[in-house]
Amino acid sequence: MTTNRAITLLALAHPRMLATSVTLPLEIIRAAAHASPAPTRPKVSINLVSKHTETLQLAPGLSMPVVEDDGVTIPDILLIPAIWRHPRWVLHHHPWQLEIVRRCVAGGSWVCSVGAGSFLLAEAGVLLEGPATTHWHWFDTFEATYPRVSLRRDQLITQQGRIFCVGSVNSIADLMVYLAGQLFSRATATTIENQFSPEIRRRFSPHELGSLSESHQDEKILDVQWLIRSELKEGLNLARLANTCDMTVRTLSRRFRAATGMTPMHYQHTIRTEEAKALLLNTNLPMAEVGWQVGFRDASVFSRRFRALAGVTPRQYRTAVRGKVFALDPAPNSP
Repeated sequence: MTTNRAITLLALAHPRMLATSVTLPLEIIRAAAHASPAPTRPKVSINLVSKHTETLQLAPGLSMPVVEDDGVTIPDILLIPAIWRHPRWVLHHHPWQLEIVRRCVAGGSWVCSVGAGSFLLAEAGVLLEGPATTHWHWFDTFEATYPRVSLRRDQLITQQGRIFCVGSVNSIADLMVYLAGQLFSRATATTIENQFSPEIRRRFSPHELGSLSESHQDEKILDVQWLIRSELKEGLNLARLANTCDMTVRTLSRRFRAATGMTPMHYQHTIRTEEAKALLLNTNLPMAEVGWQVGFRDASVFSRRFRALAGVTPRQYRTAVRGKVFALDPAPNSP
C-alpha cells in the first residue's frame, strides 16, 4: 500500500435510509486505517450521494450533508443503506440509484447492501441467479418480486463476487471486519475484531457464510461438515469420513477444498476456534478446560492453534471481549 492512499466509501442517500447502516461501517473502516502502520496509513473519505446537493433530514435533529450524483468516481466500497418501511418507495422515488449500483459493480467496487437495501441490487439486475438475503420482514416480498434470485433466509451475509447482502445492521460489522482484512491486512482486521467491537465474535470471510463454509451446493460435503461439527472433540479421521460418503480420501479432500476453500483439517480448527471464542466470552471456564471442550487435550497446543487463527492468545481474547478494550493508536493530529 502506498503512503497517503485514500480509501473511498460512497453511500446512496435518501430520506428513509437508516443512518447507522452507514455510520457504523464508516467508523470500522476508519479505525482499521488508524490501526495500520503510520508510514502507509491511508485516509478514509465518505460521500453520501443524492440527486441534488442538499442536507438530508433523516429525523428531527439528525441531518447529513450529501453531494450530487454528477459523474461519481468509482469508490472502494459502495454502501446501500438499510431502508425504513417498504423498499419499493426508494425504487419508485430514487431510480437514479440503480445506475450508480450498476456502475460500481462494473467498476469493481465492494458493494454492500444492508437489510432491504438488497432490493436495489436485485432491481438493478446485478444479483443474477446467485444467493442473496434481505431483512427478515421482507423475505416473502423479495422472493415473490425477484424469483430468479436465490434468497437465503438462513444466511445473515451472502456473497456474489464483490457483492454482499447483509440481513441487518447488526451483521454489517462482521462484513466490515472482513473488508478491513481485504483493504488493509489480516492483522488489522484481527485488531478491529478484538479491540474495536467486542460484540463481533465471528469474522466473516467469503467461505464463512452463515455457519462456516455452508453456502455451497455439494450435499455430500455438507454432510461431512455436519459430522465434523457434531464430533468436535474427536480427532479428524479422513478415512472414516470418506467411507461415510462413498469417496476416496483423495476425492474427499479435493471436493472439500473446492466447496469450502479450506482443507477438512483447517475447517475443524476454524470451527474449534469459533466455539472456543464463544466459551471465552460467555463462560468462566479455565483456559485448559475451554481447550478441552473444543477438542484440544494439550493446553499449549490449544493456545498455539487459537493464536494462529485469531491473532491473539485465548487469554488475550477473553480480556479484550470482556473488558471492551479499545487500544488503537490515535490518528495523527487527532484531538
